[in-house]
Amino acid sequence: MPNLEMIAPYCGLSRYERRFFVYYLKTEDNVRREYLFKNDKDADNFYNAVKNLTAFIANVPARKRELYHQEFSDLLLKEVDHKLTIRTTSPDEAAIAIEA
Repeated sequence: MPNLEMIAPYCGLSRYERRFFVYYLKTEDNVRREYLFKNDKDADNFYNAVKNLTAFIANVPARKRELYHQEFSDLLLKEVDHKLTIRTTSPDEAAIAIEA
């Protein structure tokens, strides 16, 4: 991912217009959550909220950060029209995303 932005040691974020890829890099499965939004406003709100979550998550024990991040992201989107796809990537794909 050429535009991967590391928003936390465990999480990277790529944005392509209304589509976001959130990489959770410390899981065994290298989880990638893909969000697709219907409008720009919801996409912008999600982007800002996910980045702001990082400051809050810093106070959570390290082993629970990814899980909390995922759960809070889901809560933020409860009322938002979007599509979520969850995939796993190989360790090599995750490493390429980090290096790009």
